[in-house]
Amino acid sequence: MPAWTRRELLWMAWASLLSGGLVACRGGAQPTSTPTLGQGTPAPVTSPVAAATPAPTPTEAPRRGGILVFNLPGDPVNFDLHQAGTSTDLWCLHPCFDSLLQFDPNDQTKLLPNLAERWEVSPDGLVYTFSLRRGVQFHDGSPFTSRDVVVNVERIISPPEGVNSPRAVFFDTVDHLEAPDDYTVRFVLTEPDPSLVYFVAIPWVGFYPAHLIESGADLREPQNIIGTGPFRFKNYTPSVSYELERNPNYYDPQLPYLDGIVAYPMVDWNAASQSFLAGQLHLYRSLTAPPLDLLENQPDVRVVGVPTLLVWTLYTNAMNVEAFKDERVRLAISLALDREGLIAALTEGRSRLSGWMHPDGAWALPEERVRSVPGFGGDKAADIARAKQLLSEAGYPNGFDVELLAFNLDVSTPSYIADQLGQVGIRVQTQILQLGEYVSRLQDRAYQLVLGFNAPWLDEPKATFASWMTNDPDTSFTGLWSDELIALFERILRESDEDERRTTVNELDYRTLAELSFGNIYVYRPVIWHVYRPGVVANWTPQPNYNLTEKHQFTWLRS
Repeated sequence: MPAWTRRELLWMAWASLLSGGLVACRGGAQPTSTPTLGQGTPAPVTSPVAAATPAPTPTEAPRRGGILVFNLPGDPVNFDLHQAGTSTDLWCLHPCFDSLLQFDPNDQTKLLPNLAERWEVSPDGLVYTFSLRRGVQFHDGSPFTSRDVVVNVERIISPPEGVNSPRAVFFDTVDHLEAPDDYTVRFVLTEPDPSLVYFVAIPWVGFYPAHLIESGADLREPQNIIGTGPFRFKNYTPSVSYELERNPNYYDPQLPYLDGIVAYPMVDWNAASQSFLAGQLHLYRSLTAPPLDLLENQPDVRVVGVPTLLVWTLYTNAMNVEAFKDERVRLAISLALDREGLIAALTEGRSRLSGWMHPDGAWALPEERVRSVPGFGGDKAADIARAKQLLSEAGYPNGFDVELLAFNLDVSTPSYIADQLGQVGIRVQTQILQLGEYVSRLQDRAYQLVLGFNAPWLDEPKATFASWMTNDPDTSFTGLWSDELIALFERILRESDEDERRTTVNELDYRTLAELSFGNIYVYRPVIWHVYRPGVVANWTPQPNYNLTEKHQFTWLRS
């Protein structure tokens, strides 16, 4: 295995299991008053790959000014970009920061320049050189240079005492960084790592002024949200509102078009949808299906359900339940799950069968191979019969009792799972917990069967698999692993040929779905619901992740 510390792997595992759910589990209040928003006519969005930045080419001139208003699923948890672990945090922080590279908002398989105008890789794959954009300023007026990159990335890789760094593992191949001049930075690796360019594009890897970090400032405090992004921090009132204003010194003087952003923490999804219908929100997003019958009957409203990067996953704790040590029992559980039924009932049919990698991404497992995985297609009656047979062969002809631990983001999914497992004799007692108690139980390994997310921050193999590709009992959620599949994963990390890497990723994806060697069982991929008025919000694209590209520098309001 790569030289990850137990602390890094454990933190990454917790973050992977929890990060998708944390978004909805913080308290919040309804906005007391918000502006009434107008309506207009929609226009298409394009973002050419050849541009130095993805400058849009709308069919009408962008309108400058206005405040974009949207809901947050709760209050942000952490304002330190490098420590933050929830999508709510990212919605708040991302507009204030830039990364070296960025994802194309309309094609997340493509990388575009950002703070780095150019980059190159040495022939041996061990040195990545980034040429930085000149004339960039932080919100405090200090210049952005290669030293800022070095200080920030070193903080992510080797955080000071008391700072958690969930993304440190993504840079485990970095030996050191070099800054030969103010506008050149080199990542020197211990071994080739084709994932690096993706990890310097994720919004979590943004930059504070080096002097702020070196001063020992507490970056968890909102007044220290100082980046280079198109918006800068203005005000935060807990449970009321989070406000940003236009950065007048952004490196592209034409951007952003908006004067600012206001986000309202709203833990009640129904109240959020009503606020949208009342014209108090421009954008409304959630993991819970909105009232479709109400919203889709509005002629000016568009509702988009986009399959997320998240995957609902069952983790079988073989350390506490003897039955889960038997692969036949784990396969019986997987066979009992009606994934297409879950997709139909819980996503209104807007998700689809897929592997661990996103179905629209560059690494997608072909659908025909997904459907060939036992329990993922075909005759569910035959699956149920086979599951009962396997349980009998394993010594559980009458099934067994098990506690399913879940948290209060979604009570429907655990209920469906319990019903489906009950069909093969596995009697599930569901425990729905508040987030704090749920996290405590996970940390103590005090669970039998737990429902969580496999929640990568981007559609990239290392991000998807690294959190559970471990043979360390101290960091495993299940106490189960396969050294053979870990070796296959390590091949992916070293492989530089894209076609060969894709083939190997597909093999790992398939085998982890079918063999269940790590004790984690794929359930289904939810959707994130985006609700907006195209006649009002222009140049914005619904995303499969909560906020992989959504900084709103190109968004504008028609009225």
